[in-house]
This record gives sequence, C-alpha cells and structure tokens, in this order.
Amino acid sequence: MEATQALLLENIKRIRKEKGLTQKDVAEGSDMLVPTYSRLERGGSNPSLASMVRIAKALGVPVVELLSTSEIKDRNVAQKLEMIGNLSEYNKSVINIMLDSIIEKDRIEKLQEVKKNSRLAELEAIRK
Repeated sequence: MEATQALLLENIKRIRKEKGLTQKDVAEGSDMLVPTYSRLERGGSNPSLASMVRIAKALGVPVVELLSTSEIKDRNVAQKLEMIGNLSEYNKSVINIMLDSIIEKDRIEKLQEVKKNSRLAELEAIRK
C-alpha cells in the first residue's frame, strides 16, 4: 500500500473513531454501501477524489485533514499549544517550568522502571 493511501486510510479511521462514528454512519453520510466503505477503510480499494470529499463531509472535517500528517494527534493539545503562544511572557515561563518538571519526572520514573525490571531479572536468574 502506498504511503499516501495508508495515511489517508489511517486518518479516516482515526477521525471516525474520535468522533464516535461507526462505519455505517460514515458510509451512509457519504452515500456509500457499508461493505464498500468497510473495504475502503481496510485498504481494499482506493477512494476517488469525489469519495474523499463525501467522506470528509460525513466526518465533519475538511478534505485536507484526511491527508494531513501531524506529530500531534491530540487536537486538544494542539489547541492548547496555540493558546500558550498568546500568553504573557511570565505565564509562558511558568508553563515552561511546569513542562520541564513533568518531563524530568517522567524520565526519572522510566529510569526507576528500568532499574526495577533489571533487579527483577537478576532475582529471577538467581532463583533458577
């Protein structure tokens, strides 16, 4: 499967699930038979541009979103990042400190998990 088609199908499925829609909902909203839509979502067929427009409309998103790549999957996070850009310099500094603290906390927790797993493996080796 071509990368663009894989991205398209991944986005269609992700958006459908995020919106709590069934394949039947999207199929009906885009004037398709359910088996046809299901096959499309599984990668069994390539949608035409007209089909992509109808699917986007049924999902309630612009067509471009079906083909967009984004490192940020969580739209709420993206919206919050945009809002942070409009904060005062002081509040941006506070958020920066908070984020650094959370990232450091996560790093420490991961290190502790690695150490714990290593010790458990050592104990298991001794036990055998």
